[in-house]
Amino acid sequence: MRDSPKSHLVTENPGPAKLQGRTAVHLDPPAAERQRRDRALKASEIRYRRLFETTPYGILVLDAETGVVVDVNPAICHLLGSDQQEIVDRPLWGLPAFRNAAATKSQFREIVVQPHVRYDDLPLEMQDGGIKHIELVSTLFLADGKPFVQCVIHDITERVEREQEDGVREEQQHLAATLSNQQAAADATHDDATGLVNRWYLEETLPRELHRAERAKTPLTLTVLSLDVAVGKEGTQSEAMLHEIGRVIREHLRKSDMASRYGQQEFVLVLPNSSPQATLDRIEQIRSALREIELVRGTERLQGPVVSAGVANARGELTTTRALLNAACAALTNARRAGGDRVVLYQDEETTRQ
Repeated sequence: MRDSPKSHLVTENPGPAKLQGRTAVHLDPPAAERQRRDRALKASEIRYRRLFETTPYGILVLDAETGVVVDVNPAICHLLGSDQQEIVDRPLWGLPAFRNAAATKSQFREIVVQPHVRYDDLPLEMQDGGIKHIELVSTLFLADGKPFVQCVIHDITERVEREQEDGVREEQQHLAATLSNQQAAADATHDDATGLVNRWYLEETLPRELHRAERAKTPLTLTVLSLDVAVGKEGTQSEAMLHEIGRVIREHLRKSDMASRYGQQEFVLVLPNSSPQATLDRIEQIRSALREIELVRGTERLQGPVVSAGVANARGELTTTRALLNAACAALTNARRAGGDRVVLYQDEETTRQ
């Protein structure tokens, strides 16, 4: 008689049981469920560990109570330029890459109490002295009832450097545009030969100066300077001489004063908050300095220009641009009629200086 085939042992007792080299199959529902959960958990841990090890982003796992690094992945080791043993079991602020320990501790205090914290740009100091910029996102979680922090770190150095380069480029372009606009404005308002403002700028600005002086009840004078003898050969003025005339005039004026080239050989000076007497003294200083100009062109020696001037004080009816200019020109005409090389104050034509 043949032996009957061997049957598998079936037991309802909890826990693994072996018979004849085979694992028993539990029919106890709680035990079967525990086995299923254990297998699922183990598979999940394997998947997580594989993702943890292969992700291109750096990952640090910290003990939330101490700040000590308890786990790292290869990407963070590569980023920090350190081996795993140089990172694990050290507090976050003790890592060489985190150059500012006080700041790191302050940031750590935030990530251990907030569920999620994000830092868009944290600088890390590398061992070679270079700087890497990182983006850090932290997540607070519990494992076996103990709090941990997972920090996902993304190297954004290339992006930051590119943005910085773009920013520098934009700043340079803005500066170039500003300088270009300033140059264009200067070209539109200044005389090339003398560096003084031009007639258009004077006529645009003088009404405001007159209004300001009238409102503040402060004196303002206007002077028309004219060269008695044209500078240069055949009555033409040399560029060098005109440049020197402009320089001398500018050096003898205050920042609040305005000097303009008004005609071919006429210049207008506007002196706010200057009395007639103070203006006469200033004009004499300018005339004296102009006489001392000496230029040489080839074999020709150019002497400094001789200047006559008419001065008008903004008062009474002389409170408009046209009236004040006409008064100063009238005083200049009287200076020329008296022989030139002198200064005449409008409505006080007996007062002249040679």
